Formats: sequence, structure tokens, C-alpha cells
Amino acid sequence: MSKVVVFVVIMVAVWEGCNGACNLNVQELMTCKDAVALSYPANPTPGCCNMISSLSNDDINCLCDYKTNKPFLLRSFGVDPDRCTQLPKMCGLSVPVNC
Repeated sequence: MSKVVVFVVIMVAVWEGCNGACNLNVQELMTCKDAVALSYPANPTPGCCNMISSLSNDDINCLCDYKTNKPFLLRSFGVDPDRCTQLPKMCGLSVPVNC
């Protein structure tokens, strides 16, 4: 349960830190929590891949900002910044991620 709470906190911080540019739904992001873990990450689930396929360019840019400028924040909550932006590829999607 504590891992879920920590993941929600980090995703809320990401969402708020993007100054409203993101339309990320924290509950939907939770479907990918195991796939972005620093320790023993799992393959993304179909639900995670479905959520990733619905991200807008602004959402991707927001995640890229955190990967590039604030990776320490993601890592402090057990989230691998690189895996966050690799999710489209891991899901077999052609969502462009340029960060």
C-alpha cells in the first residue's frame, strides 16, 4: 500500500509541476507503476499500454521535462525516468518521444 501512495504522490507532483500543461490522470498513470519501477520493473500491462497510447504531445513533453530536468525527483520515489519515456516503445506503439 505504501508503494501505491508514494507513486500517487510523485505523479501528482509531476502533474502539478507541469504548470497545467499536462492533462495526466493520476489514476490512469497508476496502471504503469510496476513498469517504471527502479527495482525489478515488470513489462507494461495492456491497461498501461492503452493509457500510454492516449497521451497527448503535451503529456509526453511534461514527462520528458521530468526525465531531463528533474530525474532525481522521480528516482526518489522509485520511478525510473528512462523507463517512463520508453513505455511507448515497450508497448509497441509509435508515439514519438523525443527527449
